Amino acid sequence: MAKNDFFSFITSLTPMEKKAIGGLSQVIHLEEGATIQPGPGRDDALYIISRGAMEVVHADPRYAAGAAISYLSRGDMFGETSALSGLPSRNAFRACERTSVQVFRKRDFAELTRRVPGFFFHLSQALASRLVQVSDMAFMQSNCLELSGNLANFDLVTIYQTILNASQTGELSVKNDTGERVASFFFQSGQPKFGRYYNLLGEQAFWQLFLHAELTGTFAFALCEEPAADLAASHIIQRHPTDMLITALQYRDEFKELAERAPDLSCVIQRACLNLSWDHPEFEDVRALAERLWTICYNAQYTVAELYQQLAVNERDYYKTLLRLIDSAQFTILSYETPQLVMTAPAVA
Repeated sequence: MAKNDFFSFITSLTPMEKKAIGGLSQVIHLEEGATIQPGPGRDDALYIISRGAMEVVHADPRYAAGAAISYLSRGDMFGETSALSGLPSRNAFRACERTSVQVFRKRDFAELTRRVPGFFFHLSQALASRLVQVSDMAFMQSNCLELSGNLANFDLVTIYQTILNASQTGELSVKNDTGERVASFFFQSGQPKFGRYYNLLGEQAFWQLFLHAELTGTFAFALCEEPAADLAASHIIQRHPTDMLITALQYRDEFKELAERAPDLSCVIQRACLNLSWDHPEFEDVRALAERLWTICYNAQYTVAELYQQLAVNERDYYKTLLRLIDSAQFTILSYETPQLVMTAPAVA
């Protein structure tokens, strides 16, 4: 999701414009596998994903049945081409998980233009950005050339899918606004094999890279046959590349909600009981992390930020585990120290 996505645009609106957006749209909820195929005769509309992820499936029967050709996540829109042109869509859109979409019906476009003039300016910007991305993706895939750009214009999902679709072997590097390299990932025939995000390695680095949709800076993909030495020494990524992407999008949604509930980074954390209790199936994926946190806090107190520094995990896993320990009264919050601490990458344990 690009930083100038729909939900960032919403924050710039007046209260009256926000009310108009709510009144001239509706939110629908889709179960995993539910499909939308925009086009004439289907109550023309444009859709914006507010939660979850959608697969883009080519509707042409000559293509592999049900094969996903792309993925969309929170803030992405679809159906706008059909709604504006009146032509049927060549693609269907299928929910990868339980997904919520905000729907804007074509019949309401005139009123939407009158009450929220900036909405269609935002739509024009999104379409122009998509044209640039599609052009660069096609150029790379047909010419096997390197790809680079600014993260203000390209979201990570698009970059990742471009490399996968091109089946290229090489290294993707991401730098922040000051030119410091923050991440490197080596792809072999389009599949991620090694990765580093600051000091996080392998899959943990991959999850962390996708958590923050507002990531800024630049990226570059360079063709090469072997990973750099520091990458080759990291953990091998073994999951299927499509599964990696879908999981990353799910983690992004979860992280947003977890971060909103998490205590301030300056909060001091301490164990509140003698023994750890962890008998919740929905938290089984972070059991080992809970045990690690329990051991670290045996006879010491840490701020939320300091505790994260003791680990080598992504923020979603950290907050999920920490909040469960707090909610179950096994960790207690003692006090606040210096405000406005900033979460930084952890050292490798």
